[in-house]
Amino acid sequence: MKHLESAFSGANEWWKYLLMIVITLIGANIIGSLPLIVVAMVQSMKTGNTSALASGQFDFNALGVNSTLGLGLMLIPFVVGLILFIVLFKPLHKRPFAEVINGTDSIRKNRILVGFAFWAFIMAIYLIVDYSFNTDNYDLRLNWQALVPLVLVSLLFIPLQSFYEEVLFRGYLAQGFGRLFKNRLVVVLIPSALFALMHGANPEINEYGFWVMMPQYFLVGAVYAIVSVLDDGIELAMGAHAANNTFLSIFVTAEGTVFQTDALMKMHEIDPTKELITGVLIGLVFIGVLAYKYNWSFKNILKPIQKKY
Repeated sequence: MKHLESAFSGANEWWKYLLMIVITLIGANIIGSLPLIVVAMVQSMKTGNTSALASGQFDFNALGVNSTLGLGLMLIPFVVGLILFIVLFKPLHKRPFAEVINGTDSIRKNRILVGFAFWAFIMAIYLIVDYSFNTDNYDLRLNWQALVPLVLVSLLFIPLQSFYEEVLFRGYLAQGFGRLFKNRLVVVLIPSALFALMHGANPEINEYGFWVMMPQYFLVGAVYAIVSVLDDGIELAMGAHAANNTFLSIFVTAEGTVFQTDALMKMHEIDPTKELITGVLIGLVFIGVLAYKYNWSFKNILKPIQKKY
């Protein structure tokens, strides 16, 4: 095991973790949000609609901004955050950035592709089945002129957004908490809880309620965390997370969800309970198949995190 253990090497004082998080989050939200703010202000002056700026929630449709352009603008802060993280990690922690990914000096790119392909496959199967039994709950709206730019923007920006979150939670914070508590269950639970809370500002919270959505966010984070602990690296989680968000952006959207795009399908109603149950099943299938493929030992979740001498 190398991923979590690598945090015992280099310079890993607690204040460096705090400093890294503060710099990347502030930098991402200030520098990365500038294009969004500029476009919103220009469009607001053109349309005379200032309510979106006053509330801090940008209604791209009301501002006359194409939803795909709006999606790209919303994702830029995550891209900036990832770049800042990559640039600052080695000077601050005296370790190569790849160690955040799997504890070595190289990244297993094939595992990112496996995670992406398998998670996308499971989601596609679920969507096809659900559409077959609940056709009336979907609007099929094939518009190539809108769909092609959406696919390009989604494939370009969403994986970077997902990679940033995985690096932060399943990579960086997991190593920090692992170094502190030396317990892999803690590495699964605490970053997953923080991951859920980070999504507390998502529109789904207002639409369905905090206590309805938090278990779903926590569940997804826990699945990615378990896979990362078992696989001794976050590449599979990076791929799965990228597939999840990219799939939702391109193929299915609904009112009150974070990805308001020109997706191929639009759902009329979402049943949060059904989505939670489905999420559990998808997570179990994902973990189970990959455990068989890579011959994981579930006993490793209980294995203490120890410094290698």
